[in-house]
Amino acid sequence: MRQELRPPLAKIVSGGQTGADRTALDWALAHGIPAGGWCPRGRRAEDGPIPLRYPLEETPSEDYAERTLWNARDSDGTAIFTVGPTLTGGSRLTAQEAARLRKPWIHLDGATRCAAEKLRAFLEGHRVRVLNVAGSRSSREPGVGRLVWTILEEVLFPPFLALAPSEGAGPGTALRAGIDTIEIRGLWLESRIGITAEERNRAQPLRVSLRLEVGSLTEAARSDQIEETVDYAELSQEVRRVAGAQPRNLLERLAEEIASTILFRPKVKSVSVVLEKFPLPQAEGVAVSLRRERGEAPDSRKSSPDAEERSLPLPLSQSDP
Repeated sequence: MRQELRPPLAKIVSGGQTGADRTALDWALAHGIPAGGWCPRGRRAEDGPIPLRYPLEETPSEDYAERTLWNARDSDGTAIFTVGPTLTGGSRLTAQEAARLRKPWIHLDGATRCAAEKLRAFLEGHRVRVLNVAGSRSSREPGVGRLVWTILEEVLFPPFLALAPSEGAGPGTALRAGIDTIEIRGLWLESRIGITAEERNRAQPLRVSLRLEVGSLTEAARSDQIEETVDYAELSQEVRRVAGAQPRNLLERLAEEIASTILFRPKVKSVSVVLEKFPLPQAEGVAVSLRRERGEAPDSRKSSPDAEERSLPLPLSQSDP
């Protein structure tokens, strides 16, 4: 079941600019939360007219400042997102207008510690039902969209699936005796994945949780050396590289490739993968889960003609979701 805020968030509004504004609208629409807000006359934005899929109303003026004021005025509170620590331009104006109207506002940047917890406390403390989201545009801070999506997701929808249990075990059942595990929960990825060309042409946020069965961790506990266990930080980077390496049609394909990659590590005996995507407005998410043992998962790196190229370390996309 969806974990709702008290009071529940009823609507997200923004001005429709690229970056923070538009990502907030995308996130709301993807999760079935009403979206809206004011935008300048002519649906003006830095990349041209704001697409019609965003249900925004036009102000009488083409001036960005007017819609900034109206969105702050017509909401219960404002969240401003930036990658850097300083408010500038429209973000600074948003804070000034909210303060002038005596409306609560919060600024979250890429270095804010416990950002999701702070935003959750802000929403609950001020009983925000209509949230105005503002912040940097894509041309100034390309990573701001990813920041907005991640924080909103963590605030409103904590991971809804547990890791796949060991073979023969039901939910809450203890793991098999003699098998130690390493778990990575809720790792955010970016991947171009989907049946349509539009989905495969842009990076989308995914979330993966992993359970690695590694035999015994006794030697690692005794020696306190990373060589005796699995370096989860390095493994996380490798999984993110696999996800960002090429477009795919199906979550099932990517989940299998992730499992195959992890099972190349000699200490890993089996791996459980839960991979989540957020495409449906009526659902918190869609997920596939699988469990593979050493020797069971197909070796996709050997079976594919471009496998050598895909195995190279690739940078993550910095485009907005």
